[in-house]
Amino acid sequence: MNKKMNTVIFIVAGTIVNLVLALLCIGVLLFVVGRFAGALGDKAASLVPFAFVGGVLIAMIVYQKLTRWVIERFDLSDKLSPLFVLKHKKTRRD
Repeated sequence: MNKKMNTVIFIVAGTIVNLVLALLCIGVLLFVVGRFAGALGDKAASLVPFAFVGGVLIAMIVYQKLTRWVIERFDLSDKLSPLFVLKHKKTRRD
């Protein structure tokens, strides 16, 4: 397999892990909101959207740290190719 295929496989697996992390974080935050629903009263329902947004944000942060750790731990930097390559414009000198 070449670097491009390794990168595609890594991204697909990472996307699946990110989705699972997001669902897990959202579930935990919804559970916490549900636990405190009695104490919060009517305000508990207004916290549900924040649980979704917070779960996605927490999952993104955990995913970024996990990805960096996996790349460093298994020394994958030389086995993956960059997705986006910046092409610099050549400037013409007079």
